Amino acid sequence: MGDLKSETLSFEDKSVTLVSVKNGEAAIGVCSAGYTGMGGTGAVSKVFFIGGEAIMNIACPNHNHKQSSKLMCFSPGYKGYDQKIYNVLNVCFSRLVAGEPAFAALKDLLNLLQDGVYTLYVSDYYPTDGAGNFFWGAYNVSHEVHGTADRNRVIGNSVYKPCFLIPSQPLDYYTSKMKVQADERVKGRDIQGIAYHISGFHSILLKGHHGAVACAEADIPFRCLVIEKVCEPYTDPVVLPDPDPVPAPTAEEEAAAESDEAQVQQQAQVPQTAAQPITPPVFVPEGITGFRSASLKLPIETIPKEMLKLILEGRSEYKPRQFNALLAKMNAPRRKAVSNNVLPLTVLEKAEKMPDVEMLESAFAISSISDEQLNCLLAGDVECNGEVIVSPNFYQSIVTACNYLQFTDPKRFVDFTIAIMDNPELSATHEYVSSRALCFGSNKKLFRFFSDALASGDAKYDKILPAANKFASRYKEK
Repeated sequence: MGDLKSETLSFEDKSVTLVSVKNGEAAIGVCSAGYTGMGGTGAVSKVFFIGGEAIMNIACPNHNHKQSSKLMCFSPGYKGYDQKIYNVLNVCFSRLVAGEPAFAALKDLLNLLQDGVYTLYVSDYYPTDGAGNFFWGAYNVSHEVHGTADRNRVIGNSVYKPCFLIPSQPLDYYTSKMKVQADERVKGRDIQGIAYHISGFHSILLKGHHGAVACAEADIPFRCLVIEKVCEPYTDPVVLPDPDPVPAPTAEEEAAAESDEAQVQQQAQVPQTAAQPITPPVFVPEGITGFRSASLKLPIETIPKEMLKLILEGRSEYKPRQFNALLAKMNAPRRKAVSNNVLPLTVLEKAEKMPDVEMLESAFAISSISDEQLNCLLAGDVECNGEVIVSPNFYQSIVTACNYLQFTDPKRFVDFTIAIMDNPELSATHEYVSSRALCFGSNKKLFRFFSDALASGDAKYDKILPAANKFASRYKEK
């Protein structure tokens, strides 16, 4: 057994769970396979593995350039991983669903990871590949998966929440019998799966494949416990404070300055120009500010010493002892792949309507949105104080604001969506906003609003009635 430690950090009004893994079994993770030719010349090959099985082949173009999206597909010969690891995942997930704290529930799973520091958190996922395809059968053929770059060009250095999925099981495992069982189980669970972050917006689903199908069909939010490695150094620029104000000149000094200036201009015949506004200077310090993952930036002073030492002395990726076996399986003969067509048609149709990578990029590209700006949107205006809030398109502005608030400020999201649904002049957005509100199925404020809307019979609520019925019935069941 490896050495596992957990710390809960509080900073900047946030609470973060960190876990360190030392002397782990390295049975789950990602490692580099070098230049194998996959993805073309200049592409670095990587593999996500579980035990001795190569599961996902990953090609990183341009010598693993951080801003390049990756090419991904199932390893050609992959059929499934070791039953012992499968049993560990089942036990850990059962503990998690039963209400055990994340660290206690996942101890056996965490021991299977590569050495390093990880953050654990719960987040909503869309069970697609980020392009409208249901995730389970979307990786049979190697192709570029938009949104998998380590550093997103649109978001820049800001943090964001990964929210799209990659399967860890081939679609051969799907059975209608398991799907029927999942249909009932997902109704009583707050957490539907366990995901391991790979790159960009995408995470590997370790547990919960049939649950993802059931949740998509029933419009139930697919909420996962996410394991995300913290290892990337970052440096934040520092805005220097404004200099001390210069004392106002005396009347004599002003008169003398004006006389001198007039004389100089007359001699040089240079017209006087208006003074330009002074922008505060930005200083980029040497060294690093801290270490980060996709969803988290940790200032170096907040990281416990033992964990900081593990990050500094360790490596973000390293070859496990079964590397040679993995390399051989990466290039095994291709087997016949099962397509998404075996899944219910309603699931595939709903996947096409789920938010895609471009939509999430636009949401996380926003650094902040004020209450004043939200009030302008509620008034049907896309501008605030003469500046465009999000986009000149009103519907796109509402969609982007909902995305941003859902992943950054759930309380304001609830207030904003209720205000939209209560305004008949914004009825064009009611159907979309009400469907997004289903993600907060245990929120009392939303339940009261939907219950009142159902009881009122008011025509202004017509477009939200389907979502209101779903929300109320699920809330009562819980």
